[in-house]
Amino acid sequence: MKVKAMIKQNNLLREQMTPFNRSYYEDMILAMRASNVDAVRAEELLLEAADLLLKGQAKGRNAKQIFGENPGDYFKDVMDSVPSRAPRSRLKNSLMISWSALTILFGAMGLAGLIMQWSGGPEEIFGQLSIFTLVIVGAGSVVLVELLMKWMASLAEDDSPKPKTFDIKGLGLYIGIAVIAVFAGIFLDNLFPVIRISPWVSLALAAAGGLGLKVIFFRS
Repeated sequence: MKVKAMIKQNNLLREQMTPFNRSYYEDMILAMRASNVDAVRAEELLLEAADLLLKGQAKGRNAKQIFGENPGDYFKDVMDSVPSRAPRSRLKNSLMISWSALTILFGAMGLAGLIMQWSGGPEEIFGQLSIFTLVIVGAGSVVLVELLMKWMASLAEDDSPKPKTFDIKGLGLYIGIAVIAVFAGIFLDNLFPVIRISPWVSLALAAAGGLGLKVIFFRS
């Protein structure tokens, strides 16, 4: 069962609980989901706890009698057994985003260039790249992802997401930066050196970029 399906099942089970038991169980959910336990394993444990709670409730027992005084204690051993993950720095996140964007750019240019070669089209369209374009793609990707994360954070975390108060100033700032970048690209692109690059070299750079992502950013 996927995580989303398990969360929906969890919500259905919570509706069958008494107000006291539901409040206690929701504290257990908060503790578990804030831990480093794998998402799938966390939802499995929560479903098991919900089932156990409902069985006890049917016999007239409440959550404290089943799990103890503190909602976080029941899963404490499981949560403590999972090593903490070092948070990725903001700089490393930005570097990863830029690296990914440039890898995709080279991959797209390589594939498009090969298609042009095989179809007899103008190869030079995808055979040259401005230094300014590289800078804009690398920096712009970070701005775009930040904007998307702001939007996602503005949604409520329930079954029917509803907009929270949105930071309109932040939105305007990011849009302004994007607009400036577009117009700067139009006027400044020709002022920067242009690299001539074959489709196979573009694909090789894309492959190297993908390998670099795996080795540097996604090491287990």
